[in-house]
Amino acid sequence: MEEVLLEKYHSHTEKCASCRGALGNLQRLRLGLAVGTGLVWVLLPLLVLLHPGVSIVTVIILTVAVFMSGVVWLLLGKLERQFYQGREIPPRNWPEKVDKEAKPR
Repeated sequence: MEEVLLEKYHSHTEKCASCRGALGNLQRLRLGLAVGTGLVWVLLPLLVLLHPGVSIVTVIILTVAVFMSGVVWLLLGKLERQFYQGREIPPRNWPEKVDKEAKPR
């Protein structure tokens, strides 16, 4: 039962043009990031082998870029899951914030 309540894709995302477009853009961005990161990861050792005079700074920067791209890819995956699965407690059911300056009536 809880799985049905948390399901968000069929109940909202596929019907909402904004969410559907955002999800498509997110998936394309994630794919492009994976392909680009994979290319850098594969070509980096070739760069070092074919050009032994390449700066160590260049290698370090590209290595850090690969790791950071991996982290961004994972975070985008977490964001993508939010288009498919809703929150356990929807925002409309969150307790209201108490205004400290509000006077009791």
